[in-house]
Amino acid sequence: MNKALIASLVLLIIASAATYLFRPETMERYPQVEWMSDSNPQRFEQTELFEKWLGEKHPELVKRKDLPPFGVKLSAANNQSTIIQAVSGVAGDLIDHLNVPIFAAMGLLKPLGADAKKQGFDLSKTYPNMEALLGYEGEQYGYPCNVAVSSFIFNEDTLKRYGMRVPRETWTPEDFERYSKEFMKRTNQGNARRTIFFSLSAESLGGTFITIYVRSYGIDTYNETLTKCVANDDRFYNAYELLYKWTYVDKILPTAAEVASNDTESGFGGAAFSHFINGNYAAIIAGRWSLVRFRELAENERFPMSMTLFPQGPFKNALISARSTGIYAGSRKYDMAKYFMEFLASKEYNDYIIKYADGLPPNPKYAIGNPDYLTPKDYPNEGNIHAKELEYAMTYALPAPQTPYYRTTGTNWFGFALSKLLAGRATAKEAVDEAVERVNRGIAESVAANDKLAELYRRDIDLQHKIDAVKNTWKFRRGKIVSGEKIPENWIKNPFHRKYYTHLGMLKGAE
Repeated sequence: MNKALIASLVLLIIASAATYLFRPETMERYPQVEWMSDSNPQRFEQTELFEKWLGEKHPELVKRKDLPPFGVKLSAANNQSTIIQAVSGVAGDLIDHLNVPIFAAMGLLKPLGADAKKQGFDLSKTYPNMEALLGYEGEQYGYPCNVAVSSFIFNEDTLKRYGMRVPRETWTPEDFERYSKEFMKRTNQGNARRTIFFSLSAESLGGTFITIYVRSYGIDTYNETLTKCVANDDRFYNAYELLYKWTYVDKILPTAAEVASNDTESGFGGAAFSHFINGNYAAIIAGRWSLVRFRELAENERFPMSMTLFPQGPFKNALISARSTGIYAGSRKYDMAKYFMEFLASKEYNDYIIKYADGLPPNPKYAIGNPDYLTPKDYPNEGNIHAKELEYAMTYALPAPQTPYYRTTGTNWFGFALSKLLAGRATAKEAVDEAVERVNRGIAESVAANDKLAELYRRDIDLQHKIDAVKNTWKFRRGKIVSGEKIPENWIKNPFHRKYYTHLGMLKGAE
């Protein structure tokens, strides 16, 4: 009996040892950190580039000349699975495609602070106004892999076919309407089934156009402290009404039915990109990243392109976004993972993004004044796209509206409002007011369910009362502020209001 027990014990020990030794991480020739990202083939090239960069940039880490100090292995993931794994305590060391403020508020990310500053991947090494995308409560938690500013991109051959030129860069909604009407008139499609349009549908323009439009007239979705949705305003109603008018009255944007009936072969970028290539759309909404698709065309099929800002009012603005990576709070390999964050800000990685046109490089210093970025010699047809998107990112661009007090999972109530309006089920005011009510109800529910959030919310509500008191001192003449107290900059949590009040000259130093 004892012999049988001993034999069983020996077998269990051998099996356990074999299981341990043959685990993937045990069989690796050198340590690796796990990067939860997408399955884009470029990611594998980027991990190889990282290992080469690490050995050259940090020779002090090298122990064996034939091996890198450590590497990065990819783990395909989507947003939903990433959240589940992170909350469950089993996420990878590096998390890509992050909504940084949401993950940080949930305690799922490591603060980068001193290491970001020391190793050169702090906020000063990326574009202005990115704090809301990469941080939370004054602390940095992420760094971009690439950046984008969505703008109008024109197919100049399509415009030329109908005797038109690219519109002015600073055009108003009224300019857009006149220009689009003239374009549609020159296509001479009459009452037949229409297949040629100036631009995308109202649903595709939707949130981006509305945000840029209302900001250009001095209002945002949320107030200065992000504690309340304030979109129940005439400027929002006007934006929604314009999209309806352009679709069903002026007929310069395709209806949902027309989009569906003009289905075509898609691919990267979807059917809209195919329509743009074929001349069915004169313009699309995209960034430099879209060039990945257009560079697939044979050289004799490429067409000249140009970029402009969205049509808007007097305060110039654009929307900036980023594919960001952060370090998982539960990672045991932070000391390795932070070098990957440094790599994202390096010349080697940024040159890779520049070469393959995968958006704006995360560190703008490698694009500014760089002819390989501004005027790539193999693609002269890309015109001003590189220069303009860089300019917009460095000057006008701001993140999309977002508040830590409302979880943006589930129904997009402002998109739902636009759908109701376009379907004739509500007026613009009714649809927008419903969306505002639902978002503010969601804020109240989030705050009630989280004590930490409730404490921050009370602090910000107190700040909002102070801001409102200062604004009550403002005197106006012909719509412009002529006198009044200034608001301390550190009271403002909304990046739009911080930039807009600076523009008005109504901000002062921190208190």
